[in-house]
Amino acid sequence: MTETPATDTPLPPTLADSYKALARTWAATVTVVTLLDQHDQLDGFTATAFLTVSIDPPIILVSVQRTSLASEALKNSKAFAVNLLGQGQSELANTFARPVAQRKAAWDTVKYTPGPGGVPLLQGTAGAFSARVREVIEAGDHLLVLGDVQDVHLHEGGHTLLYHDRKYGQVEYHPEKQ
Repeated sequence: MTETPATDTPLPPTLADSYKALARTWAATVTVVTLLDQHDQLDGFTATAFLTVSIDPPIILVSVQRTSLASEALKNSKAFAVNLLGQGQSELANTFARPVAQRKAAWDTVKYTPGPGGVPLLQGTAGAFSARVREVIEAGDHLLVLGDVQDVHLHEGGHTLLYHDRKYGQVEYHPEKQ
């Protein structure tokens, strides 16, 4: 396999704008990543940059901007959960997209149960993955956090909330042509 050297050369402004515009067309499941910070306090943040990396062994990945306070909390945690929000949970997504002080205050009203290691699992979601931090990788302006899945919390009948072009949405199924 040939390795391509990494480059720190930014895209020209016209391509950078196109890069962002094209990235916004990518529909993604809205998640809230929950964890205990370095002081064992509840924390969480909204993220759409999530994916499953491997089935065997089960590994997931969360990407978070390096300059955010959420990245520090996640980098210093030992475990986290990725809660896949349901279609009616856009307000919950907005709650955890706020600054850290407001997110921490939200725990007084947000319903959750403690998962493995005490990491909070949000109630009413489509489901969640509980994971132990495997590796943290710096990639450009983001951190990539790989997690070894420890438990799966599947809630029957839940359809996930989607985010596309700065708006929330849902999957609409179309009948297949016969």
